[in-house]
Amino acid sequence: MTFAQAFPDFDDTTTIEQILDTVKEYGFKDISWHNDTMPCISKQFENGFSLVIWVDYKDPDKSQFVDQRKNESVRRFMFGETDQDGEYIEEWQYDNVEALLTHVNSVMTYLT
Repeated sequence: MTFAQAFPDFDDTTTIEQILDTVKEYGFKDISWHNDTMPCISKQFENGFSLVIWVDYKDPDKSQFVDQRKNESVRRFMFGETDQDGEYIEEWQYDNVEALLTHVNSVMTYLT
């Protein structure tokens, strides 16, 4: 399932496509699922760890986290590392897609 199938009402396809185009060279894949609250992109490693990017709606009123987005305690883009059990070890949040992509590129450059 793709983000477009899972979230047909997603309000910023241009940005999520920009993210996908940038990170696919590192093996990230769209793993969006309709039961999630927003689209998700992930790279899984053989040891069970994953790097995960969540992309929230551009309009905070469409987010599951309306109040947190409006008071800026939750940002629009999340980049995190999960362990073999899917628990987050590290998590970073951004409102700027360029800052997100810079971080992802830095991590992937370090790992390769």
